[in-house]
Amino acid sequence: MAYIRFSPGAVVDVRGAEYHPAYAHGRVQLTHLITGEIFKYEQRDGSLELPTVEQFQLMQHCGDALTRAPRSADTIRNYNDRSEWTRDQAGAISPRALRMATACQMLDERGVQQGAGAIEAALDQCWTPELAKTFGPRPSASSVKNWRRHRGSIGNRHPRHMVPLTGRQVVRPSEGSIDQQLLWACVLEGRKAGHKVSDIHADYAAKLSQVNEGRHPFIDKPSAPFAICSERTVRRRFNNLESDKTLATSIEVEAVKQDWSGAGKPLVADFVMQHVIVDHTWLDVHVVCPNLQMVLGRPWLTLAIDVKSRAIVGHLITFHDPSRWSVSEILRRIVLPKRPPPAMVSRYPVLAMLCGKPGCLILDNAVEFRSHTLEAAARDAGFSVRFCPIKQPTYRAIGERAIKTLNDQTTRLLPGRAVTLNDARRWGYDAEAQAIVMLDELEAIVNQIVASYNVEPHDGLRNQQPALVFERDINRFGINDFADFASFTRDVMEVRSGAQLSPTGIRAFNLRYHDIQAVPELLRDLVPIEPRRQRRSDATATVEFRYDSMDISRIHVWNRKTRKYVELMCADEQYSSGMPLWLHEQIEREANKQGLGFNTQEERINARGHLIEAIRNISPGDLAASRKRLATLIEVPRIRQATGNIVDLVRATPSSVTSGDFIANDRARLTSLDQEILSSRPDPRAKPAKSALERRREHAARGQSEPDTPARERRLPLNKGGYQ
Repeated sequence: MAYIRFSPGAVVDVRGAEYHPAYAHGRVQLTHLITGEIFKYEQRDGSLELPTVEQFQLMQHCGDALTRAPRSADTIRNYNDRSEWTRDQAGAISPRALRMATACQMLDERGVQQGAGAIEAALDQCWTPELAKTFGPRPSASSVKNWRRHRGSIGNRHPRHMVPLTGRQVVRPSEGSIDQQLLWACVLEGRKAGHKVSDIHADYAAKLSQVNEGRHPFIDKPSAPFAICSERTVRRRFNNLESDKTLATSIEVEAVKQDWSGAGKPLVADFVMQHVIVDHTWLDVHVVCPNLQMVLGRPWLTLAIDVKSRAIVGHLITFHDPSRWSVSEILRRIVLPKRPPPAMVSRYPVLAMLCGKPGCLILDNAVEFRSHTLEAAARDAGFSVRFCPIKQPTYRAIGERAIKTLNDQTTRLLPGRAVTLNDARRWGYDAEAQAIVMLDELEAIVNQIVASYNVEPHDGLRNQQPALVFERDINRFGINDFADFASFTRDVMEVRSGAQLSPTGIRAFNLRYHDIQAVPELLRDLVPIEPRRQRRSDATATVEFRYDSMDISRIHVWNRKTRKYVELMCADEQYSSGMPLWLHEQIEREANKQGLGFNTQEERINARGHLIEAIRNISPGDLAASRKRLATLIEVPRIRQATGNIVDLVRATPSSVTSGDFIANDRARLTSLDQEILSSRPDPRAKPAKSALERRREHAARGQSEPDTPARERRLPLNKGGYQ
C-alpha cells in the first residue's frame, strides 16, 4: 500500500492548527501538538474518520494541509522556516543565500556524507568555473558542514532557509509581566482615543509609578520596582498596533472606508457614453484679469469622463460655484463636437468626435445638484441622472483619478500655483503675488492637456488610448445625438412668474427687457386673454419668463397663446452682455454701499418720518380726529390683545414740527441794533425752589376747589361759649 514518508519531527499545518503526522490502520493520523486531539475527515456518508492517503493528498492539493520541516531549537531558523520568501526575494535580501543553497543541494544530490573530508573532496570536484563565476569562490568545507546541519533538511533546502539574519533578535515579549501588560493597555487605549505618543508615554509612566509605589487601586506593589521604558519603546508598540481596528474612535468609520477599505468593483459600461461622470474641483492656480488689473482667484474645473473609454468628453473652467448651470453647460459641451488644437486634430481626427448624448449622467450628491427640475428635464431629454452615495468618493474613482491627473498636469509648472499652507509658510511663497496667467491662456493650456490625455496609453485600459477605444465604439454603434438640446436648456433654466409685461417691456433684476417687434406681438396675443380682474387700464399682461443665471442679457417669455417662448433682450446691452446674475447683484450691493456713504438708510427713513409728521401738524383738527379714531380702535379687545397697551402712545402730545422746518431761508445781515440785542447778558435769576410744604398746600388747594361754587366769607373765631 502506498504511503507518504514524513521527515522525523515534521509538522502538518491544517487551516492554521499544527499536527504531528503518523499512521494508524493504513490511514493518516494527525495529532494536535497542544491538545492531543485527533483530526478526522468527513466521509461521503457523513461520518468522521481518519483521512486516507488520497484524502490527505487532496487536502494538500486544495491548500488545507501544509507539511513543514521540524522545528529547530534556534529561533532564527524557525523564523526562516515560517517565512514565505521566494527564490528571487531571498537572493535580493542576501546574494549569499543562493550560493549556500547551491552548495548544499549539490552535496545532497550526490549523497555526500556529513564529514569535512568528504565535503572537501566533493566541493573540489563539483565547484566548476561556471559556478565560481556566478557565485564566487568555493566555500570552505566547515561552513558547508554547518549549513547542512542547521539549515533545512535533505530534499528540502530552499534559499529562504539560507538567508543570514545576523544581528536580528526574534524575541517574544513576556506576556505575563505586569509592566508589559500595562504598557500594551496604555498604548491601545491611547491609540483608540487619538492621543500622541508623548501623551501615551506620560500616562504609562504615571500608572507604572503608582504600581511601583503601591498606590495602584488594582495592582499590588511588586517586590522589585519595574523599570519605566523609554518613549521610543512606546512608539514602537504604537506603530505595531497600527491597523483598521485600532484607529481613533473619532475618525474610525471614515478612515476605515478611505484608507483601509478597497474601492470595490469599479463602474463598468458596455459602450461609450453609456455612463458619464461629472466632477468638479478647484484648479490649483490663481488667474489674473489684465483689464481689471486684479487677481480673480482660483477657478473651478468641471470634467466629464466617459466610463467605458476613460476619455474626457467635456471640460469647463469658470468662477461660478458648481450648480445646475454647471451641469447644463458641461452637458452642452459634451454634446457638441470638440475643437482640439489644430496639430492634434490633424493627427487624430477622432478628437473632434468625442461627443454624444450620455445615457446616464453621474453627479456628485450635493444640494445644488439634487433638483427635481433637473431630473425631470433629463428624463424628458432621454437620459437619466444618478447621484453618488454620500461620502463615498471611491464610487466614482475613475473620475477622481482623472480630475487629479488633469489638475496636476495643468498647474504643475504655471506661475501662481497654489501650494499648501505649510509649504507657503516655509518657503515664503505668495501665490497671488506670483500669478500672471490669464483665463484665455489657461483655457488653451487645458485644451491641449485634455487632447494629450485622450491619446496617451491608460493603465485602466491595458495601455490602450482612450481616443482609440472611443473610436472603435462609435464606428460600431454610432454617435447618439440630442434631438432638441434647446428644449433641455430651457427646462433647466430658472423661472420667474408674475412679471408684468407693458408696452415698455418687462422690468426684472432692476433692468428693462424689450424688443420693438416682439413686445407688441406679445401684448396683442396676451391682453385679450388676460383675466378681467388682473387687467389694468393700459395694455399689460402677467407673464412668466425663464433666464440663464450666467447670462442675464436676455430672457425667454412664455406666450400662452402660441405656446412658444419669445426672447427679449436687455435694453442696456453693453452692460448685460455675458453678465451673470451673481455679479450683477454684487455690483448693486456695491452701489448701495456707495450710496450709504452719502446718507444712510436710517437717515433717509427718519427724514421721511419727519416730513409726514410735519404734514399732519398742518391741520390740528385732522390730527385730533385721527387720534380719536385710533383711541377708539385700541379699546377693541381683539386689537388690544394683538397690539398691547399703546394708550400712552396715542395720548402723547405731538412734537412741535412744522412745515417751516423745510422752507429754505437765508439769514439777513445783522445791524448794530441786532448786535446789541444779541449781545451776551447774564441769565435771569432762577426762582427759589418751592419747599415740600408749599407743594403739598398747592396740591390740597387744587383738590378742594370747585369751579362753580362761590367763595365763602371768612368767619370770626368762636369764643368758648360758641358765640362770635
